[in-house]
Amino acid sequence: MEKNKDKIVIGQYGRMKELYLKYNKPKEYRRMVKEDELNSFLHKIDIIASEMEEDLAVRLAKGSGLTEEIKNTDPERWIGLMNNFRMCAREMVIKDIIEE
Repeated sequence: MEKNKDKIVIGQYGRMKELYLKYNKPKEYRRMVKEDELNSFLHKIDIIASEMEEDLAVRLAKGSGLTEEIKNTDPERWIGLMNNFRMCAREMVIKDIIEE
């Protein structure tokens, strides 16, 4: 009988980190695969990076004065600005976590 292992879901940041390790730090990548550490590591990275992106986007929005009032009165502007903040946050996460 096979043991049912819980499947670990790896999101976008985990997959990015995997590719980064595979092509930029192949020895570390192979070691983690060999020691069966890769999936849990990538899952942790994914959670940390996703939370960091959300936190940074909210802080950028607050810092620029983006409010719920703007969301209600000018939703297109609010969406555009939030998309910009999310992309900035994403770039910071990639630089700080994925490419470290």
